[in-house]
Amino acid sequence: MQWIFAALFGALAVILAFPTFGWVLPVLVAWTPLLVLSRDSTWKQRLLYGWLMGFVYQAVIFRWIVFTAREMSGLPTVAGVGLLVLFAAWHGLMCGVFLALSEPARRAIEKRSVAFVPIALAALYVSIEWLWPILFPWGLGHAFWQVGSVSSLMAWTGVPGLSFGVMVFAASLALVRSSGDWRDVRFGALTLVALLALSAGWSAHIKGTAPRRTLSVGALQMNYTLEEKKGATLERRRRLGERFLKALRGMEADRYDLIIGSEGAYPLFWDLEVDSRPSGATKSVATEATRAVQGALASGPGVDAIIGGLRRPPGAQLHNSAVHLGPDGRIEGSYDKTVLVPFGETMPLSDVFPALKNSIPGVGDFGRGVRPCRFDVLGERVACGICYESIFPGFTRDTAGDEASLLVNLTIDVWFGRSTAPWFHLMVQSSRAAELGVPLIRSALTGISAVVGPDGVPIQLLELGETGVLEAQVELRDLVTPYRVVGPLFAWLCLLLSVGVLVGEGRGRSVGSVQDSNPEVAGD
Repeated sequence: MQWIFAALFGALAVILAFPTFGWVLPVLVAWTPLLVLSRDSTWKQRLLYGWLMGFVYQAVIFRWIVFTAREMSGLPTVAGVGLLVLFAAWHGLMCGVFLALSEPARRAIEKRSVAFVPIALAALYVSIEWLWPILFPWGLGHAFWQVGSVSSLMAWTGVPGLSFGVMVFAASLALVRSSGDWRDVRFGALTLVALLALSAGWSAHIKGTAPRRTLSVGALQMNYTLEEKKGATLERRRRLGERFLKALRGMEADRYDLIIGSEGAYPLFWDLEVDSRPSGATKSVATEATRAVQGALASGPGVDAIIGGLRRPPGAQLHNSAVHLGPDGRIEGSYDKTVLVPFGETMPLSDVFPALKNSIPGVGDFGRGVRPCRFDVLGERVACGICYESIFPGFTRDTAGDEASLLVNLTIDVWFGRSTAPWFHLMVQSSRAAELGVPLIRSALTGISAVVGPDGVPIQLLELGETGVLEAQVELRDLVTPYRVVGPLFAWLCLLLSVGVLVGEGRGRSVGSVQDSNPEVAGD
């Protein structure tokens, strides 16, 4: 019973921290019970109960998978439940692997100094969290997404640094509970102080750096309903298109520097060759619709705009795209999404087994882009990601390069209903701003649209289910974070430390076994 209690307690603590509650204290102690109770257990027991904890909170946090599989992919509810179970089992296994390896790591470090145990366990957890193949990458550190003085640590370490701090705290409590000696956590305490100092220092650096420029940005939130998006006929898309054009024309001239339209805001296909087509040429639906958008932009706000939509080149696959239009409506650039949503925009393994393509109604077969999304707007480099792409730190860092001063995310969270998923996505995507030290504009079709500061904390929100324009004065600063320069160096260091500790423990046990079985060696 104590194992079940510990697993459920830990699961509850983590659940409370994700993502709408904004409670950071529960996540700090989520792992403490299991770390205390696992000391006298076998590796199989640790694997099992760590897995149980992981499975429970993964299944609760990602329960919206069932809804999304049914509404977006057209799968029956039972299939959605099956996907959730598989998802939670695989991602929960990460917790089991950590707990199974925690005791060998603890034993190895205790031979040198018990005070370093929290640091070793934290490095081990970060290594597994960072390496584990995961569809929706997130870490314990994401719980601090609304605490700027703490989330600023990501400028140095990325999310792994915050997860490291969480585990140092939890492991320190477990160590004191086991030994009863507060002196055993002195190095853990010093480590936490150092991490907090780094974070607070960068937060102060942000506040002390004067903005070199302020952009007036308007993010459109069209709020098309799920019913309007599902099975959209051409006539339905035309009606949605009229709503979009009306909203675009209604935006005041000289009020904005940049307008952002979410993924799916433009409901018809783009014709990217429209500017080169002769006026007397045959007009397709895509050509007419694209020219209507150009005219609405030029006659209305008359500013640069980045708008999400679809395009289908002749004889090619459908692409989920973002298009940059200039103040006069001319197309200045475009981008095709490169990281596709599994079971939504692509069927997993369909590149290896072509027969899987179009095998499930509702699961698309989108084409992938071949280059990063970078638009030049008013002399600024804007790095763009569509929906799912912006949850990947490496992808966003590569897209931003050395020059991007603004991040933009275009998303369409209508497929998740009124679940916690939109909050979860905002939480994860906000980290990209802190890692790179640049603001993020998130334009979501049904919400949550947001402006995120360079510390990773949302400044302004347009809530779920609202229709309108999120207006913001976005300050651009000349900040270059260490993470932007060196990437996931901190995670690599944790991995090297963990491998060294576990290899050392494995060799030590091997030598010990030989000595126990050979009296002559043992006598030496």
